[in-house]
Amino acid sequence: MTNKFTEKMYNVTQGISQRVFVEKPCKVIKVYSSQYCVDVEYYSKNKKNVLLKVPIKHLQTQNAYVYLGVNIGDCGTVRFLDDDVSGYLEKSELESSEIRTHNINDSLFTLGFYPNSEHYLFPEGQLVIGTKNGCMIRLTDDNILISGGNIVLNSGNLTIGSNTTIDGKNFLAHCHSGGHDGNPTGGVI
Repeated sequence: MTNKFTEKMYNVTQGISQRVFVEKPCKVIKVYSSQYCVDVEYYSKNKKNVLLKVPIKHLQTQNAYVYLGVNIGDCGTVRFLDDDVSGYLEKSELESSEIRTHNINDSLFTLGFYPNSEHYLFPEGQLVIGTKNGCMIRLTDDNILISGGNIVLNSGNLTIGSNTTIDGKNFLAHCHSGGHDGNPTGGVI
């Protein structure tokens, strides 16, 4: 025999949970030039839905950032925040006067949630930054590996410590010639 109160409470909680937005897998269908917002497509109850101008969650602090360019077709999740965030987005310390929770107007796009068939085969390392075409920076406990393209330093000085190997030759300190006249520039590598 089923407890009628328990059954009714179960039906109430099921009804509420089916109407509360939390987070959905999605795909980017439009990227705005600022890279702050995207339009996304997601499915709910086997129906396609579209959300417009969803803010992107980028990795950033007050002093630094890691930027990943977002493109049409990129996958991730769209999260529906607990409360109205319109005031927060305008840098208001006060909460918004609107009363809403888990609303589609308070959504946030987070990169990187892909179907299993679309995952990269990630190389080993504690930190790996790579592109689809094979350029990669990989940090391990012992090494920094940069591969797959040209390395260009646009400004600043390059200082390399002792016991440096370049093309199989060991260097402790090295002066480069300035040009065709053979005058050294005095640069130390």
